Amino acid sequence: MSDSFVRATCPTCGDVVLTTADIGLQTDHGQSAFLFACPRCHEHVTREVPAGIIHILQAAGVHEVSPEPELIGADELADFLADFERVDCLDQLRRLDHGA
Repeated sequence: MSDSFVRATCPTCGDVVLTTADIGLQTDHGQSAFLFACPRCHEHVTREVPAGIIHILQAAGVHEVSPEPELIGADELADFLADFERVDCLDQLRRLDHGA
């Protein structure tokens, strides 16, 4: 089966033409979106998909992709780094290394 063509909109380049192989369908927590990399500027674009369109995209050959893992936030990173500033941090790591 050959790929069907789909018109999508890149926020930078405007309308672009893609094949169904260029698009991924993602469903997460009841929300659906299609994802693609713009063929002109290579920006990664995510667009919400109405429920009725999901089946049409699937029938056209668009495959479902796994959601990207959630990235660590700035506050979580600051907390993580603050742990290394504690006086006993290295002692705790040494105990873990020696199985204490």
